[in-house]
Amino acid sequence: MFTVHHPKADIDRLHVKRKEGGRVLVQVEAAYKAEISSIAEYFNTNYKVDQFVNIVKSHDSTQPTVNSIIKTAAKIAEELSQPNEKSDAKQEGIQHTKARLGEVLKNKCKNNVMHGQYIRNIDRQLISEEDVFVWLSKGDLKAKTESEIVAAQDQVIKTKYYPTKILNTETDSKCRIRQQFDETIDHIITACPILAKEQYIKRHDTVCAQLHFNICKETGVQLERNFGTNMSQNQ
Repeated sequence: MFTVHHPKADIDRLHVKRKEGGRVLVQVEAAYKAEISSIAEYFNTNYKVDQFVNIVKSHDSTQPTVNSIIKTAAKIAEELSQPNEKSDAKQEGIQHTKARLGEVLKNKCKNNVMHGQYIRNIDRQLISEEDVFVWLSKGDLKAKTESEIVAAQDQVIKTKYYPTKILNTETDSKCRIRQQFDETIDHIITACPILAKEQYIKRHDTVCAQLHFNICKETGVQLERNFGTNMSQNQ
């Protein structure tokens, strides 16, 4: 995991789907619960038509919860607010279990006081969650670059705000450029009045130039030979 995951970034976010802002690493606990639920579902579906499955299911039902697959699966279903096999509600199957496990992880990330700020602040009326995280879904970036972006979204890059308010190792959280506002990730990226005069404009122009280049490439519009060179120099 060297350089792939920032040491202070949210660990739970590693296991969330990429289209939802995660890195889609399989979580051992979730894999265990999904497998137990899958086996229990197989027992409950096939015990009437397969005598050997029936024997195993009968034996399993005599075991304490810690050793019983069916009882453990029922406990998992209860944790996930799912109907168990004794309920009159319709069983929704292993796919629903996996979906619920994913939702639990996603909500855990979202509700994290510090790490979940970015996900909570996404205005879903202006842009969909999938569009926000399309860069993760494509997987075009290097793992180290992904790690740094996710760490910034998780608010764990070492700005002056982080050691002052989170680690409590410093006393001054004000922006080192102007000493007026707290030096947070959001402040540096979007709200610093000093950076707004030059750096934000340069960033805006670079993004627009890249968009212009991509649109021309897609539509077959011919560009000047030195367009790419000029764009690189502007960056």
